[in-house]
Amino acid sequence: MLKAVLFDCDGVLLDSESIYLSCLSRVLGSLGKKASVKELAYLVGADIHIITNRLKMDFGLEDWNSNELIRLQRELFHKEFYGHRLNQMEGLEDCLKKMKKEGILLAVVSSSDRIYVEYVLDHLEIRKYFDFFIGREDARRSKPFPDLYLEAVRKLGVLPGQAAVIEDSSNGIRAGLDAGCYVIAYKGAEVRQDTSGACETVESYRDLNIKGLEKGMKDWSGQ
Repeated sequence: MLKAVLFDCDGVLLDSESIYLSCLSRVLGSLGKKASVKELAYLVGADIHIITNRLKMDFGLEDWNSNELIRLQRELFHKEFYGHRLNQMEGLEDCLKKMKKEGILLAVVSSSDRIYVEYVLDHLEIRKYFDFFIGREDARRSKPFPDLYLEAVRKLGVLPGQAAVIEDSSNGIRAGLDAGCYVIAYKGAEVRQDTSGACETVESYRDLNIKGLEKGMKDWSGQ
């Protein structure tokens, strides 16, 4: 039985990942490394510390201080992101309204800092729909590990099998599945990622309905 839906933030509530990856590409370019947004898409969904460690390994940046690399990423992203108008994904708010009307518990589970998630929810004007939100500070390990999703279902008081996760990245999908949740791959973001491991795929929030979701969960769990 569906009791809760857990939403990732970037690429699920708003289309922000293309901004971050563009900034990341520019940071690498300033360090003499070339990589396109498409080539960097595999990094999406993970904590910035995990991303930075992957960058150091994959682009020969082992001699760089991790904190300095993080500073460069955040400095450029903040310049590009904050102060600009944020837009919800198409159909998101209608979907949230319907779920709340049916008594579904809702939460945001992100690998980003809580202060960032709060900023997004407030500027999208959708904070009122969520029972709570958590960021990377709320668990020992961030995505692709399942810790954040396990913490979310614990706080909601539901079993993992009673929760559906909406993700757009391979890292997030892995985290949701390893937590024991039913995972929906959302493909409405500009950056298209490998979401082949998800239980089902939707192109738009208009494709989501509670009855269909409950049937998918029932089939998936073998009940």
